[in-house]
Amino acid sequence: MDRRAFMMTGAWLSSAAGGAWPWLADAAARRDTLAVIDSTLAGGPAFADYVARMKLSVFEAGDDIGALWYTTLALRFRQTPAQTPASLIGLTRASDYFVLRELATRVGQLIEHSHEQGAGPVAHVAFALTPRLIL
Repeated sequence: MDRRAFMMTGAWLSSAAGGAWPWLADAAARRDTLAVIDSTLAGGPAFADYVARMKLSVFEAGDDIGALWYTTLALRFRQTPAQTPASLIGLTRASDYFVLRELATRVGQLIEHSHEQGAGPVAHVAFALTPRLIL
């Protein structure tokens, strides 16, 4: 990683974890949160370190986000009526985020928070999909 990428990644992650996006920190603090990361993105390794420190289950986005959803994530989002759905946080390409958001919101009453950065094929999104609390 070159110096510029290091500085930009550090600034991005510190703002995300440090309170600029409290929705991300709140979701990461939940015990049943899952994380999806695209490690090929500039902020991917730093985000992976963050979720590792939070001791969350982490999944690499890979080349087929739909396959990851149907083979792994969907199983963890199934719940009984007494359970609330898991939260999902991540840093992925915008196209992968679109697919995850569509699939995850079909599972349950989830609230979406996201921040998109960049444009075109390198656009990426930091996101949290969290359960809506029904009182």
